[in-house]
Amino acid sequence: LWRGNPRISLKQWYQRRVRALAKARNWSELEKFGRSKKSPIGYRPFVQACVDNNNKGEAVKYVEKLPREQQVDCYMEIDMPEKAAETARLSRGSDELFERILSQIGQQNTSLREKINAIRNS
Repeated sequence: LWRGNPRISLKQWYQRRVRALAKARNWSELEKFGRSKKSPIGYRPFVQACVDNNNKGEAVKYVEKLPREQQVDCYMEIDMPEKAAETARLSRGSDELFERILSQIGQQNTSLREKINAIRNS
């Protein structure tokens, strides 16, 4: 645990700990660390560390702890556009979020665009 090292802040220590646990692929310890107390750095770094170390399934655990607008971006980052759309539908400013989702999907993927638009209009 962080013992108040004067050379690094608590936030820096948290960032380093999250990256180190993810790099070591110690997912159970990362999850325990994420639940130990409220993270002073938020949960976006947890998501990013999981993605950077090729574990998108683990990243989902932390996405759900983020504000909805950030959830949409993270779901898109981990290739879950339908979940991003469902989250966007529940958010304020959902039109902007849906536009971001659709722009990231691209014009060629018409079936996915149709699914996203169906969620948007439900």
